[in-house]
Amino acid sequence: MSHSAAACPLCGAVGGEVVYDLSAADGVEDVPGAVVRCRSCPMWFKVLSDPAGLPNDYPGESGDDQIAATYLRSDATRALFRKFLADVPHRSGAPTRLLDIGAAEGVLIEEALRLGFAAEGLDHSAPNVHAARAKGLMVHHAAAEDFDACEAFEVITMFDFIEHVTNPLRILQQCERALIPGGELVVFTPNHRGSVVGLARLLAAGGIRYPIRQIFGRNHVCFFDDRSLAQALARAGFAVRHQRQVPYDPRRPGQYVSPLNLAALTAVDWLGRPFGRAFRLLVYARKTAAV
Repeated sequence: MSHSAAACPLCGAVGGEVVYDLSAADGVEDVPGAVVRCRSCPMWFKVLSDPAGLPNDYPGESGDDQIAATYLRSDATRALFRKFLADVPHRSGAPTRLLDIGAAEGVLIEEALRLGFAAEGLDHSAPNVHAARAKGLMVHHAAAEDFDACEAFEVITMFDFIEHVTNPLRILQQCERALIPGGELVVFTPNHRGSVVGLARLLAAGGIRYPIRQIFGRNHVCFFDDRSLAQALARAGFAVRHQRQVPYDPRRPGQYVSPLNLAALTAVDWLGRPFGRAFRLLVYARKTAAV
């Protein structure tokens, strides 16, 4: 099957445009494939070169790796999680039940417990689950696609997760099933209409492909923006309650970035923020009565 014949993971259309051929890996964190732009909706996605699909573990995701320490476990990360969870409604009486999908080593769960949630998690990585359980946290070892629950939670969080899966709509539909009526889904993901991505695309058109490889060549396979994420949520049975754009946080880069590139990335992102082009999206969505 040609890359352009692959079905869009959002609308199902085929015949998309291959924008970048990144089928040759450039580093251990790369997931090779072709970046395709759907012609029928705003979705961009990667058609993987390896038919075996995605790995279960990525470098820098767990253990003593310095990237994991700054991106997943730092004080800046904990503060970010607390800030985002503060906008989630609590129910009166019993603690609000929360599921964190893509829980890694359970840092968000720890912060949610401190805020009074009855929190548990889900992760497909055995080392992550082992590390979380060693801290006394409840984390299920399963792929999000295989986790089946019915009206078990008031809140589901997916932070830095949905961009890593090839079937985001199916996972969103399972989240809808797992939430009680009126339950809340919180999604945090890169915004691919951000100014950082726009600059990277301009540089690629001029022959400088390094930034594009960093954004599209790594372990992200679905590339959402404010339009496509809203459409995906609506298709899965959610109504967006609140959406905001969040600037890139230089205190927690998700990969090694030189000080010069980090300063440039931060400056470009802040320049784009007044125009609705910040690099991160945070969306709070409610389960509607019917899909």
